[in-house]
Amino acid sequence: MEKININSSDIPIFPSTSRVGAVMLTWNQKEMTLSGLESLSKLKDPKPVVLLVDNGSRDGTVEAVREKFPGVQILALPENIGFCAANNRGAEFLLKNSEIQYLLFLNNDIEIEPETVSLLEKFMDSHPSAAICGPLIYYYNPKDIIWAAGGRIFTDLMWFPPHLKGKKNPGLIKPRQVDYIHGCSIMVKRSAIEQYGLFDERLFIYHDEVDLCLRLKKAGYEVWLVPKSVLYHKVSLAVGQHSPMMIYYTARNKILFWNKHGKIKDLPKFFVFHLVKLIKIFAKVKNFWAYPSLFKALIDAVIMNYGKGHLE
Repeated sequence: MEKININSSDIPIFPSTSRVGAVMLTWNQKEMTLSGLESLSKLKDPKPVVLLVDNGSRDGTVEAVREKFPGVQILALPENIGFCAANNRGAEFLLKNSEIQYLLFLNNDIEIEPETVSLLEKFMDSHPSAAICGPLIYYYNPKDIIWAAGGRIFTDLMWFPPHLKGKKNPGLIKPRQVDYIHGCSIMVKRSAIEQYGLFDERLFIYHDEVDLCLRLKKAGYEVWLVPKSVLYHKVSLAVGQHSPMMIYYTARNKILFWNKHGKIKDLPKFFVFHLVKLIKIFAKVKNFWAYPSLFKALIDAVIMNYGKGHLE
């Protein structure tokens, strides 16, 4: 895994009061990105430095953002290098400035409450043992149903279920430790990044935040959910489809994840568990391309062909 490189003489100029850098990633989602940036513009002071990392869009996203949000920094990549690598490049860009102490990685399909980032920053300042924290994430519609309140990591099964998904808030107020924070909105401490790196670029997309949280927890850091900070995720409550691309990356990455964090004694349980899950998924998907996607995922995992690998 590549370490974050922050040694550069090409240092961006940021407001001296900014201690948080927000990285928003986009790829051919102009309107969604403009909406996400509009939400960020309403954050309470001190506002974070906002960096849009464009992953090779061809729909005019960069031009539209420059016109509507001239204060947003833009890192325009020539091609889609994946969720992990693009976020890492954004981190490298922002951490060139020594004022930045925390990085907040955000999806572009979000609406964020005005005080969310300041609440996360204050929490990190008061908890030196925390390397990662994140907000309580609700569905955008309906806004009273939780999408993720952190999540669990079962390394014996390579299973990462989110807490309270699809349920109403049972009264979460106080911060609590969790196994991982979802990559939809995850704040990471600068010192932890400098020491242990960020996202494993071999994953390309999916399970990257779970791997990061687990690595930092193994290093002695803590991962926290801050329920008073709130964010809404623009995904459908009815989403249950598994695209061939998702099947490819999640299957391949679970095997890489097992290679990094699993134990030999759990291998039979791991395969039986996911065989049952795959049977249920394929019974619903009814898409021919799901089968070659899974086959290619297994082959690529065996030959250690990581990074971008799906046949679009």
